[in-house]
Amino acid sequence: MVTTQDLEKVFKAHLENDTKRLDRIESKIDKLSETVVSLARVEEKVTALDKEATRTNDRLEKIDHRLEKVEEKVGKNDVTVRVINKLSWLIVSAIVAGAIAYYFQIN
Repeated sequence: MVTTQDLEKVFKAHLENDTKRLDRIESKIDKLSETVVSLARVEEKVTALDKEATRTNDRLEKIDHRLEKVEEKVGKNDVTVRVINKLSWLIVSAIVAGAIAYYFQIN
């Protein structure tokens, strides 16, 4: 025959097991909530990084456009500098030739 003491022991053991089980479940739920908070923070950081990457990309496109304009101007200036250089040598050569002709004309 089962006594009340035996029933109480079984009930207490079952109650202890249930309490331990609930504690483990609570612990797991706490870890899950911490993980969800961490994921939300990571998502915020990813969103901020994405916005920054978009801004950086826009700035790089503007810089690239400006660089293309500068390259175009440099190309035009290169032609001008070549013409000025040739004209300068032509003038210097004419002065030297004139000086030599004048020198031989005097002598």
